[in-house]
Amino acid sequence: MQNKTTLLFDFDGTIADSLYRLLEISNTLAEEYGFSKLDKEDIARFRSKSTLEAFKELKVPLLKIPIIASRVKREFQKEVHLIKPFAQMEKVLPLLGQLFRLGILTSNTPSNVECFLKTNQLPFFDFIYSSSNIFGKSRVLRKIMREKQFRPEELVYIGDEMRDIEAAKNLGIDMVAVSWGAHTAKALASLKPSYLIHQPDELLTLFAD
Repeated sequence: MQNKTTLLFDFDGTIADSLYRLLEISNTLAEEYGFSKLDKEDIARFRSKSTLEAFKELKVPLLKIPIIASRVKREFQKEVHLIKPFAQMEKVLPLLGQLFRLGILTSNTPSNVECFLKTNQLPFFDFIYSSSNIFGKSRVLRKIMREKQFRPEELVYIGDEMRDIEAAKNLGIDMVAVSWGAHTAKALASLKPSYLIHQPDELLTLFAD
């Protein structure tokens, strides 16, 4: 891709293999907040649904989502040092870091991300931005562009969810959707990302060849 200077990564489900643990934590809160648990047997079916569709089917009270998300992130903090990156990421990130500025935009907390990066010896990221609103990535993406003075054509956003594609499209940014995280390749393809890949080392084919 020509004229690209910065690769902006989502965290959970893109770099960090953390989704199953986040699901387990969420399930422990289900009874307290009045929503349904998601069994592992149902995960394949839910990977085809948008985040909002999944919340509605599980009867997650939308007004309580910020509180629930905050609780999940606090519990996750206790064991983030145990979370590992997806296979190949430890090889891919240092090579990309030699060619591009790397950043992270996440719905997780910066402290959780920083702990993960330190534990797994991944010191390749120049900045971390967090969206406290699970549906607020477009707003934070716009903030990153303003504060870092990035033009849309300089950026690529890399993520595993349908809402990542929507956020990038809202701002005219190229998007690489990855199929090893929250949503299936078919669900991601339905929103027509700029690129759709299935293994982390395909990032090197896109950006390093």
